[in-house]
Amino acid sequence: MSWVSASELKVTVISTFGGTAGGAEQWLASVLAHSRGLRVRAIILEAGPLADVLAAQGAEILVLPTGSSARDMANTARLLLADLRAHRPEVIVANGVKAMAAVAGPAVALGIPRVWVKHDHSFDASLARPLGRIATKVIATALEVGMPTCRKDLVVIEPERPADPESRSSALAALAHLGYTATDQPTCAIIGRLVPYKGVDVGIASLAYDPARRWRLVVIGAASPATPDELERLTALAADLGVIDRVDFLGSIPGAGRLVSAFDALAVLTRPGQPNAPDREGYGITATEAMLGGIPVVIAGPGPVARRLQTPAGPAGIMVAQADPYAVAEALATLTDPDSRLKMGQAGRNAALLQPDAQQVADEFVGVLRTASRR
Repeated sequence: MSWVSASELKVTVISTFGGTAGGAEQWLASVLAHSRGLRVRAIILEAGPLADVLAAQGAEILVLPTGSSARDMANTARLLLADLRAHRPEVIVANGVKAMAAVAGPAVALGIPRVWVKHDHSFDASLARPLGRIATKVIATALEVGMPTCRKDLVVIEPERPADPESRSSALAALAHLGYTATDQPTCAIIGRLVPYKGVDVGIASLAYDPARRWRLVVIGAASPATPDELERLTALAADLGVIDRVDFLGSIPGAGRLVSAFDALAVLTRPGQPNAPDREGYGITATEAMLGGIPVVIAGPGPVARRLQTPAGPAGIMVAQADPYAVAEALATLTDPDSRLKMGQAGRNAALLQPDAQQVADEFVGVLRTASRR
């Protein structure tokens, strides 16, 4: 085992996903990059580029691809028990509900403090409270996300303020280099993994209604291993509704949030209906990126995004009913007016600039780990 200074805190981080496009993984990569005084071993439950990102930051890496069946979870728990016994961290960080479910038993068995970072509303009805009780500390990236755990000592650490997006001209040039051709029609973007619960189908269906007849939709994101046929499903839906000529699927674009200025609105349309998936949006980092870019946001349902859109200078977007394509179409109709978009965009940018920076978020995170480890 490599030498560890007396002042460093030995931490084992368990990450549910191995990608780098999701908000939970971006949060983890950033907070570890800016954390001081940690010696990190990262165990990732899905193959993907996150392993390389964390390794470049100096973390030891172990990838344990884990399915969703009870047998898969039990096997991973056995492997985690052996790894934790061999490396003896002072504290465990479980980044996501699956990570917490996998490591809870081994951590309790070995008496190692565990910090659960909760990013979304997955399994709120069944696992939020029991996993919350098992955790030494619970960190939530938004108050609403953490409330289902019923922890009175809940710690809320919202994600850092993202970097300013590119200018509109630079963003359009970058997208043109990737093959995207802009038009003079107003364009709404949806950015995220292609999974049913993200509500891309709701955005596509909204284009079929008359209020949204002038709008185009750009979808940025790749299919998830859990739903590998989602792109085909969405493409077929757009064709069936007769709007395929107004929908562009651009695939995965690293750092896509920096390019939001190329568009006229961003939609965050997380919806219920996919088994074992969140039924509403968590913090929604892309919404903050849009706000920084001066772009209004269309959000489905109440929650952290809708709360942030209500700024002292006025609304920075429009909240619609979940899974309601016609409501989305009406929102886009309102945003057809350039002056409305400009006013909402300015309100959003002013509010987003008040978010904490990366170092503030990391320092608070490390403080929670030291408290949990009794350092």
